[in-house]
Amino acid sequence: MDKDQLPTLKRFILLLVLAVYTVSGADAQDIASWTAHTSMKKAVDVAVSGTQSWVATDGGVFGYDSATGDIRTFTAVDGLSNVATSCIAIDAARNAVWVGFSDGTLNQINTETGIIRTIRDIKRADQFSDRGINRIVVRGDSLFLATQFGIVVFDPIRLEVRDSYSRLGSLSPATAVRDVHIESTIFGKLTLWAATETGMARGFVQGFNLQDPSSWEVEGNGLNGLARSVYSVESIGQTLYVGTDRDLFSRSAGGSYTPFNVTGQRVTHLSAQNDVLAGAAEFRILVVTQGAGWRSLGVDGVSFPSGVAFSSTGNLWISSGDGGVAYGSIPPTGDTLTPIGNAVPSGPDEGVFTNLSVGADGDLWAGGANANNRGFHHLTSDGIWETYSEKTNPLFVGKSRFLHVFGASDGIGWAGSEGGGVARVDKDGNVEVFGQLNSSLLPATGTSDFIIVGGAHEDRFGNMWFTTRASGAPLHVREANGEWTAFGPMVGDGLLARSTAYGQIFIDSFDQKWILIHDENSFNRHRGLAVLETGVLANESDDTFQFYNTKGAAGVGLPAVEVNTVAEDKDGLVWIGTDSGPAFFVNTGIVSRDASAVPIWPQWADRSNGTFMLFGLKINDIAVDPAGRIWFATSEGAWLVEAVEGGFATALHFTSENSPIFSDEVLGVAVDDTSGRVYFSTDKGLVSYMSDAVAPSEKITELKVFPNPVRLSDGSSPQIFIEGLVAATSVRIVTSAGSLVRRLDSRGGRLSWDGRDETGSLVSSGIYLIIAVGQNDEGAAYGKIAVIR
Repeated sequence: MDKDQLPTLKRFILLLVLAVYTVSGADAQDIASWTAHTSMKKAVDVAVSGTQSWVATDGGVFGYDSATGDIRTFTAVDGLSNVATSCIAIDAARNAVWVGFSDGTLNQINTETGIIRTIRDIKRADQFSDRGINRIVVRGDSLFLATQFGIVVFDPIRLEVRDSYSRLGSLSPATAVRDVHIESTIFGKLTLWAATETGMARGFVQGFNLQDPSSWEVEGNGLNGLARSVYSVESIGQTLYVGTDRDLFSRSAGGSYTPFNVTGQRVTHLSAQNDVLAGAAEFRILVVTQGAGWRSLGVDGVSFPSGVAFSSTGNLWISSGDGGVAYGSIPPTGDTLTPIGNAVPSGPDEGVFTNLSVGADGDLWAGGANANNRGFHHLTSDGIWETYSEKTNPLFVGKSRFLHVFGASDGIGWAGSEGGGVARVDKDGNVEVFGQLNSSLLPATGTSDFIIVGGAHEDRFGNMWFTTRASGAPLHVREANGEWTAFGPMVGDGLLARSTAYGQIFIDSFDQKWILIHDENSFNRHRGLAVLETGVLANESDDTFQFYNTKGAAGVGLPAVEVNTVAEDKDGLVWIGTDSGPAFFVNTGIVSRDASAVPIWPQWADRSNGTFMLFGLKINDIAVDPAGRIWFATSEGAWLVEAVEGGFATALHFTSENSPIFSDEVLGVAVDDTSGRVYFSTDKGLVSYMSDAVAPSEKITELKVFPNPVRLSDGSSPQIFIEGLVAATSVRIVTSAGSLVRRLDSRGGRLSWDGRDETGSLVSSGIYLIIAVGQNDEGAAYGKIAVIR
């Protein structure tokens, strides 16, 4: 819309302004929010106070109130210093929970306000190569921290280190301490016990300088030769108990240690109440009752106990390596503890994923980690996680490594296993697994049923394509009618008949198949990229292909033959991600048979960044957002770039330093066009970001503007979102009198306005009208916003 057209709208604008103005609370959302999608099923430690339990996991921290059933979660997005935690303790006197990490960072969570404080004093102690915090013990106005280099005494009020003991008697300097215990019964005076990787050390707290090695006594009689490392320590009366890497021991009055011969596993945690001691021994719970001997108990529903803590009511709380936390009373007889309650926050079974795909319905599908995994995962658009594995479905027994997933246009989820064939999950959650008996898929040569799937993708006709490795037919299609067809290997142009190691597949808008080719003798080695046009499915003789396996130079050719991913943008460019940066093809639809088609290296518009965009970076994955911008998952964070005059420019660059993204090693990226949410899979877990780009409306509708009203102040950096736009829109923001305030152009269904006018100044208080005109004659849409200064 031109400026001289604005006066003709004044009467209409006046009617809009005079209309009743309402603000929907639902509109006042934080579009730039981050969400952690971590798994908290692998718990490593538990602390209990009354009905409140707090659990440290490899995906964050959660608190559970057994009286109300309420669960509170805290992750790195909320302010925790890292994704995986190492230990936890409750400080009831200060309404706090203390969380330790393997890098030496200490967090304090205020349980009333949820505010998280970070203390990095121990992390900064760079005179020690390993500074991890293994255990936290709250004692009065002090925290005693067992660290990888000794004991640290921390002041929880001043939030500073008060003392540290890194030389414990005859032990080597900076010996790792796994646990600490303070008691006054054994020697009749306050004694600090240290469970170390080479035995037990003790020192008297009062009247001694514990920084002096001579103030410590080292005990090991009975431990030497039987145990290499002590993990936990606790006492009942005048008896000290220690958990080691292979059994539970008790200390005699003379200072010697006797094994119980109850387990050959590590006893990582001990807790005592009255005359009962409980220990976590990796697979079972150990219970010692003074005067009544010991028992080894299994725990129903808990395969891997990782921590124990008694509550004031006598219940034993057990953190689980595969199911959060459970609690119950120790039975008077028998060998099984049956929990009366358990808790685990909603989330996937695993925390790290290799492959992400968002279906047309907004559901996320996630493939497991590269190691043997528990299956694949599904996050519904309403936030419910579902895991498909042998634990949840007998069809997956013996099948793992579901690394390759795809969310199809009909809402069906597909997952390819490197060894177990292909799984299909319909919209009702029904599962079907395809192998050599019910599909064209073939097992690897020399095996009976080991089907190695390398990738999955859908063509524009709703057919699903799959690649495999090490069989005579490395390409397969399942047509929409359910029929399967196998294709032999591409031969020629540098590919031999034995070149059957096909990896990830991408199908472009012309139905060309872009296939990553691996070395048939070493699947981890990439050989290059093939572009295939299949023609008539039943006739392989009309297929054409080109194979790109040569490293280019000076802006032309592959930046590296190690190709990791392929994606197509909205401008007809097919993007290639390699170990040394990105490249693109101009997609003419005949790349498979056009000898002149070559990859081109994108260039920065601002040459001060260098010449070639992201050159030298490992590109792990690529996704395109609804505004046509390109997301790159790299070894140095997540980059969003956009085409500008003269090349490309960075729109966003997320790293672990400037954003809540968990790690700079971003393995995968996927975009939900409907909501604008962008998912990032990192080597530390999955996180998502609500971006400002959503799929455009097919036709002009009423604009949605939020937050509304918006409050501005000097120095603020607001984001005001205008939603409901068509694919290409000219947006004008005007005053109630019709004066032009700002011109904006949009690609995609959502636009962000910074609350500033054409001169860059924040606008004044008032009601502003928003006029959006489709650039392809879709008509105009209108909205309004109240600004408060």
